[in-house]
Amino acid sequence: MAEVANFNLGQFQQKIKGAVRPNLFQVTHGFPGTVSAPDGDFVSLFCKSAALPATSVGTVELPFRGRVIKVPGDRTFENWTATFYVDDAFSLRAAYERWIDVTNRVNANVSDVATYQEILQDIEVQQLDKYGAPGSVRSLRTYKLFQAFPVSVSQITVAYDNNDSYEEFDVEFAYQYFTTEGVSSNNNMAAI
Repeated sequence: MAEVANFNLGQFQQKIKGAVRPNLFQVTHGFPGTVSAPDGDFVSLFCKSAALPATSVGTVELPFRGRVIKVPGDRTFENWTATFYVDDAFSLRAAYERWIDVTNRVNANVSDVATYQEILQDIEVQQLDKYGAPGSVRSLRTYKLFQAFPVSVSQITVAYDNNDSYEEFDVEFAYQYFTTEGVSSNNNMAAI
């Protein structure tokens, strides 16, 4: 029988230190040149929530004499979603709507840009540290999503009985792959 480790609260506290707070994050990205977008701080300021991106490896099942052998398959990168507050000028939402329109116009099924590369932007999601020098913010880990573009801008529900809240909307992005930098990073998220 395996021996059970005997840890105490002090050991746990020493190892976890200040831990990582889910409300300390920052999202940044640019917009295509043909999109009239608010200044760069709008994305960071109005991003209510996001996620550190997920990755997975598929499984290839090989049947052999009544048994199935599982081997690693291809790596995939799921779409990534962020939620944003709506400002009273709708400037951020309008920029995302325009970005999708630039990608594929509603009346012509073609793009408003000369090349595919013009619609792609890199996104950075930073996990920030609670502790550090006063007045400074340190990034613990940065996820960089390469060649991203929005695939959907969600609806906004409006209702007479929806009091004491702000409007918000989701933007779902597709991207090619991501890399990581920061604490315990091996930068091993390679391009496909």
